[in-house]
Amino acid sequence: MGDRLYNFITASALLLTVVVIVGVAVLLLSPAPQEDFTALLPTAAFVPTATPITPTATFTATRTPLPATFTLTPTETLTPPPSSTPTASVTPTATITDTPAPTFTPSITFTPSASPTLPPTATPTGPTNTPVPTVNPFPFDLRETVLFQANFANTFGCAWQGVGGTVTDLNGAQFPSGSLQVRVFDGAGLDRVIGIGSNSLYGGPSGYELKVADGINNQLYFVQLESTIGVQQSPVIQIQFPSNCTQNVALVNFVQKRSLQQPPAP
Repeated sequence: MGDRLYNFITASALLLTVVVIVGVAVLLLSPAPQEDFTALLPTAAFVPTATPITPTATFTATRTPLPATFTLTPTETLTPPPSSTPTASVTPTATITDTPAPTFTPSITFTPSASPTLPPTATPTGPTNTPVPTVNPFPFDLRETVLFQANFANTFGCAWQGVGGTVTDLNGAQFPSGSLQVRVFDGAGLDRVIGIGSNSLYGGPSGYELKVADGINNQLYFVQLESTIGVQQSPVIQIQFPSNCTQNVALVNFVQKRSLQQPPAP
């Protein structure tokens, strides 16, 4: 009996001890209570919004005293007596009578006499004089009109412009290389000479080629055939290029018309 009582007391004490331990653990694990500071914060004060007041100008009417009105007392108006208006009297003048002027008798009319007729001018009869053609004083002349074509005898293409051709004799045969020379000049500084036979691509052993510019232009040039010592053998030929890349070579072919001019004796 006594043992049971002690056992019961021991079990009860142990149970209470466990309850206390669990309670303490729960208190330790739960968050700490937060104090309410709301009551300590100051209350926000609302500032009333100022309503703008627009001042209104008040006009106070003032009365300006008017000056006293003076009453004019009419005075007596003097009326001048009527004056007499003189009336102009028109005195009639003498009546003018138109007197006709004397009639002029026409003078004598002259009758023109017959105009003399001049005899017709005699018109000469017979054939009309034909001007004598100018004789070429040089043994060579152009074989045909100067022709223009594209550069074909060198590799410079349009970056070149020049003169070329051949020289043939009375029988149509070409002159040998070096027997004559061609001069090209422009009157402004260009003056170049080349012997015939310098370029056979222009048609044979007398073919020549002479450059006048490093590109196309429409400048005027002059060409003539000369002996090897510079004696002129043909008229001066004028050439004006068309400034066209397909016409940058002027073909100037000379042909012999009569015997060569001999250089003057020393």
